Amino acid sequence: MMNITETKQLLERRHKALSERISDMEGALRQEHSANFSEQAIEREDEEVLERLEKEALDEIRAIEAALQRMDADTYGVCTGCGDDIDEKRLKILPYASRCIRCAQ
Repeated sequence: MMNITETKQLLERRHKALSERISDMEGALRQEHSANFSEQAIEREDEEVLERLEKEALDEIRAIEAALQRMDADTYGVCTGCGDDIDEKRLKILPYASRCIRCAQ
């Protein structure tokens, strides 16, 4: 049986780590560009990568926050699609999963 307390702590640590990473990315995105045109091109490519990584981190944070809310509501581990239980193996791999494997496909 899954230990909800441990899972909640894991999610909270992951949330904190992602929030810190986003803060670092935002700082990097606010840096001024080089006066050199070729350097600017590289900097802009780097910014595009950072923006994609930031979006992915924000998406994961939202999923973690939703999982924490489900824990508080005592509905964690219940598929939001069909209402069946989400397999424990799936939750161990993806602790913020909101759907069972069938509904996720």
